[in-house]
Formats: sequence, structure tokens, C-alpha cells
Amino acid sequence: MSRSRTGALWAGLLLTSPLMPVVAAAAPTHAAATVSVSDPWIRLPPPAANVAAGYVQLHNGGGTDRLLSASSAAFAEVQIHAMRMDGEVMRMQALPDGLALPEGQTVALQPGGYHLMLLKPKRPLSAGQTVRIRLRFAHGAEQAVDFSVRDGRVAQGAAR
Repeated sequence: MSRSRTGALWAGLLLTSPLMPVVAAAAPTHAAATVSVSDPWIRLPPPAANVAAGYVQLHNGGGTDRLLSASSAAFAEVQIHAMRMDGEVMRMQALPDGLALPEGQTVALQPGGYHLMLLKPKRPLSAGQTVRIRLRFAHGAEQAVDFSVRDGRVAQGAAR
């Protein structure tokens, strides 16, 4: 038997052998990230303001993931931001690489901390309005989330 036919025979045996599924099963796997969203809301900005802030709870029930970006037809741009103390001054900082969502944990986007910076609303916002924002993740599926606009003086968790 020629060398090329012998090689083809061995390749055919290997591909149809019971060992092949074992080899395929040994490949490394990445746990699927499953991010669930709760309590999405936007603080009602003052009249004529060109920015607003969005808040939400992100629970990662799967593998490690990252909120990469957000977008909305209601705003010219949406950025992921963090607040941090710089001495005695609270400063806002964009997170161009997104926000880490550790496996099995909830990351809160809330006043005074992480938040979505909503730039240049295309129309004025009003309390009770719903605004759709698309959240894009590194591993989990993109999600379209409806954020409720709330008066900033209403305590979080109060009726919307």
C-alpha cells in the first residue's frame, strides 16, 4: 500500500474512532456569561441639560464578563463612567475599556459610583418616560433595556 493511502487510511480511522469525541471534549471551554438586569432608571436632568445619568444593577450569573459599551437612539452618545475621589474632590472618569462584571456578582451602577453618562439627549426627558438603552457585553448577549426616567429627588426603590 502506498504511503499516501496509508496516511489517508489512518486519518479516516482516527476521525471515525471512538477516541475522536474524547479529543474534542478535551478542548478548553469558556463558561457562558449570563448577565441579568434589574432596576434600570435615569435621573431626570434639569431643563436644558445636555447630559443625564443612567443607573442599573447588573448581575453576572455565568462566566466572567464585561460591559463594553452602551447606546441609545435617544442620545448622541452613551459612555460608561466611574466616580472616584481625588483628594477632597469627586471626579468623573470615562471607562473606555468598559466595566468588569465578575462571575456570580452584582455590579451596581448607582449615584456616586459607576453610571452610564447619557450625552446630548435628542429630546427633553420627562419623569415617567421610558428610554431604551442597548448594553453590549464581551461574552453575554447584547440586551435592549428600558430605563424609566425618575425625578432625582425620589428615593431609589420608590414607586416609578
